[in-house]
Amino acid sequence: MNFKYFLTQSDNYTISKQEIYLIILIFVIAFTIRAYDLGKLAFNNDEAIYAGQAASLANYSEYQEQFSIFRAHPLLLQFMISISFYFFGINEFTARIVPVFLSCGIVVISYFIAKFLYNQQTAIISSIILGLLPYHVAISKQALVDVSMAFFFVLNLLLMLLYYRKNTILLLYGIGITAGLSFLSKEVGIISFAISIISLIIINKKIKFKNILVVALSFIFITSPYWISFITLEEARESLLDYIAWQSSRPANHDSLYYFLTISTDVLGYVLTLLLVIAYIYLLFSRRNWNFSNIMLPFLWIAIPFLFYQVLSVKGYHFLFSITPFLVIFAISFLAGDWIKRIPRKDMLLIGIIPLALLSNSQYINEYFLSKSHNPVLGSESIFHMKDAAIWIKENTPENAKILTLYTHMSNIIKFYSHRDSIAIQSNNNPSYQKLENIDISILANEINYIVYEKIQIDNGKFLQNKAIELEDYVKKYDGVPVYVNYQNYTNLENNKIFSRPAIVVYQFN
Repeated sequence: MNFKYFLTQSDNYTISKQEIYLIILIFVIAFTIRAYDLGKLAFNNDEAIYAGQAASLANYSEYQEQFSIFRAHPLLLQFMISISFYFFGINEFTARIVPVFLSCGIVVISYFIAKFLYNQQTAIISSIILGLLPYHVAISKQALVDVSMAFFFVLNLLLMLLYYRKNTILLLYGIGITAGLSFLSKEVGIISFAISIISLIIINKKIKFKNILVVALSFIFITSPYWISFITLEEARESLLDYIAWQSSRPANHDSLYYFLTISTDVLGYVLTLLLVIAYIYLLFSRRNWNFSNIMLPFLWIAIPFLFYQVLSVKGYHFLFSITPFLVIFAISFLAGDWIKRIPRKDMLLIGIIPLALLSNSQYINEYFLSKSHNPVLGSESIFHMKDAAIWIKENTPENAKILTLYTHMSNIIKFYSHRDSIAIQSNNNPSYQKLENIDISILANEINYIVYEKIQIDNGKFLQNKAIELEDYVKKYDGVPVYVNYQNYTNLENNKIFSRPAIVVYQFN
């Protein structure tokens, strides 16, 4: 295999045998790093919900009692996971292997997007970085609807690029279908449909109603199960309307700079972010080189979703997953400019950018250079203490036991691993969760048998402190007896001594 061949700036659209071997190698590396220890960590909050829905779809009755099929999002990923559950059983690995394959598909699709937008050099470097990028790997190893949405989102752009080169009606059907599948993964995926229509108008240089109709009808057809359930099933309709009302009334959870900071620290890291900024500055000063295919198309697929996420009051660490491939590609595209031909030893620069890009993010800097834990956001992490407590509850409490927890995260973990009815004292008015009108009466009437106090959550979510005090008051007032304690170990960096404190305590009412 000729190494220098892969550092050329060829923009040939044909795929050589050497390229096929390289793409397979990139896929295998991306899959290996994602599949490693895939089932080791317990589910986090969102994963427990989606896996619970998938188990319900696979007709496991014990999960149907705890997880309603109709909740916040459409069910495409949950349906795919349910097939995995049906054939291979319910566990963390069989749930997460689905998004792992999808994310590896994203890496391969991104290769072709980068090649068709820019050249082979950009395609190789950006796909290698994306396949190993810590943020992309971390999200890929979780059973999250953002992964399936992102897969069809990037596939949609690839089909749009192909349509730009050759206007065929078959590609229009594909564009509408992939936009619909993006929506069926997560409602915000509808922006894929909006961007597709805008792109078609720009490509055709006028509004061609026939082309737009083909895309629109394809989108409506593929998403018809969602709309049919909304029209015919009262449960689905009420669930959707309740979620719309709840989401529109939720207060902001981060400031307006959250995504900008997250991109530089976690998503891309400092080196790629610097390259991205330089690429945009370079673009501003080279307007004569602007064209639709390699400037406007990637700009639309980055800017519109980013602005959409930015205006939403609730911001999520994993929301940027769908545009991460485009950010990486555009950042690396700067290295494909004519200027690099004048750089001596450019091969070393191109090769060296890969480890620099991968190591220059908060996760590696904190954990490996500063010896600090990296916890990006409450709920995105998997806390093994929660699963251990849930397994104990399953093995040591009656099946009809009812449990009160501090936060919905612990409640969902208990529902998934214990199959016990669980209610959180702090639920943020989420319509999926049952509310207790009077906790005192519920305890006195023996409707609540246990309190689970997940102290480990308070350090990560300061908003839980008041509810934690309230939970402690119920324990004291009604003589809750601790029947299970899970300890968390800490290391004092000054004297290197290890000390412990309770992470999760289960109290029983006699």
